[in-house]
Amino acid sequence: MDSKLLQFLESPDSYSHAPESVEHVQTHISHVFIADPFVYKFKKPVNFEFLDFSTLEKRKHYCHREVELNRRLCDDIYLGVVEIREQGNTFMIESNEEGSIVDYAVKMKKLREEYFLHSLIDRNELNRTHLNRITDKLSDFYNSQNPGEEIRQWGEIEKIKYNTDENFRQTKSFIGETIDENSYRSIQKYTREYYDKFSALFESRIKNNCIVDGHGDLHLEHIHITPEKVRIYDCIEFNDRFRYGDTAADLAFLAMDLDFNRCSGEERYFMNRMAELLNDSDLLVHLDFYKCYRAYVKGKVKSLQSTEEEVGRENMEKARNRAREYFDLSLHYATLGSRATVLVIMGRIASGKSTIASAISNKLNIEHYSSDRIRKRIMGVPLEERADASKREQLYSKEMSLKTYERLLEEAKKHLESRESVILDATYSRREERQKFIEQMGSLGADYCFIEARATDEAIKKRLKLREQEEGIISDARQEDFEELSKYYQSPDEIAESHIIRIETESSLDETLFKLYDKLITRNLNSVMKEIGERF
Repeated sequence: MDSKLLQFLESPDSYSHAPESVEHVQTHISHVFIADPFVYKFKKPVNFEFLDFSTLEKRKHYCHREVELNRRLCDDIYLGVVEIREQGNTFMIESNEEGSIVDYAVKMKKLREEYFLHSLIDRNELNRTHLNRITDKLSDFYNSQNPGEEIRQWGEIEKIKYNTDENFRQTKSFIGETIDENSYRSIQKYTREYYDKFSALFESRIKNNCIVDGHGDLHLEHIHITPEKVRIYDCIEFNDRFRYGDTAADLAFLAMDLDFNRCSGEERYFMNRMAELLNDSDLLVHLDFYKCYRAYVKGKVKSLQSTEEEVGRENMEKARNRAREYFDLSLHYATLGSRATVLVIMGRIASGKSTIASAISNKLNIEHYSSDRIRKRIMGVPLEERADASKREQLYSKEMSLKTYERLLEEAKKHLESRESVILDATYSRREERQKFIEQMGSLGADYCFIEARATDEAIKKRLKLREQEEGIISDARQEDFEELSKYYQSPDEIAESHIIRIETESSLDETLFKLYDKLITRNLNSVMKEIGERF
């Protein structure tokens, strides 16, 4: 935006209603000026592959389109499109006088901050009454539609694939910046294999009228709920293909946002009620695919924002960090879906299990509990202090092992009750320990997966030797313990194949993690296949 016009719009004196102040907010595609009680939204003269506001006429068109589309779910906020005219050395907003039009803006009423959905979450006030009102409004919106072929075609895989391929293409330059190559390749693999495996599901969604002209950007900041009214605003106006699609795709944005804000219980209630109100039994089955997609889109948007120097270095860095968080969430959906899963990272001493556990805990944002840490805390031994022989005998006694594995199980149950995944990092060397865990998971109806880290004797001995020179090692196991501890390790051959992944750890950590993500994705897709059963 022209600096002179920008300065004009930032001044309270420029507005006929004389606001006390003007707040200027930028996104990667908009300039927003908050001049209470109104908001003026300008479209930046940008041209991305998915959006073109490069000319005055195009900005005028999309301003009118924004007002028209948003009045569907927010009928009293969008006041219209206003002209900005240049007159001599100054500008005029909403003036009928002569002068050349330099831009257009969408004029809106300002909404009170305390009633936005994200504000309710921040105050821990979001409840089922709020969710019921939102689901009622959205279900009426979707159920009232009778889309024609122009919209229905956007349920076809090739149409959806156009969007996902575009996302991967537009984020490739951010590898190493906001997304690592492992995540990029893994999410891409999950997306492609989902298309291959579930083509019949996509076809059935079209036949069952699940393709709609939706909102396209249904996240927390766009939902405003007062005691009197629910308003859902700021839908996608600049590209119809981002609004056209499965109801699962539209709802996945809000579902993903609730997950991102640690509201998984609210997310599950919201989506269960939407499935009921839409009479859509496959909505939940299809949801994780679109959650993965929506989280990736947010990662892309935040990545683009991280390159905008005009917003300042601090905001660029915030956008970069937020992009990483959304890409990590997308990877979480690709590898584990939304279900709460207990990942048991097991294996012999120095097999790499703790390294893997720590890495995926950070990447997938899952709490990680280590048997080594728990043992020492129970005993009151400093974590990084290697216990002497007498203490080690006590630390690794049968009684202490029993207490340690009981504590691990307790932590797993706590997370399952909150619908959260969790990582348990322990050798689980004895069949009886594993069997007890499996029985407990069975009684809870919980999903679990053992991940056995494997390495040759030579590799393990080499790692144990290196430990002698390293600082900060929590595990007490060293070279002299190898033979004794290996003797007691019982291979987990009794575990069903659907509940175990074996991973070799002698390559680099990046290579090991990519192989692990690959196997987790296969397991995740197989679980979806099992849930769908023989219907498709």
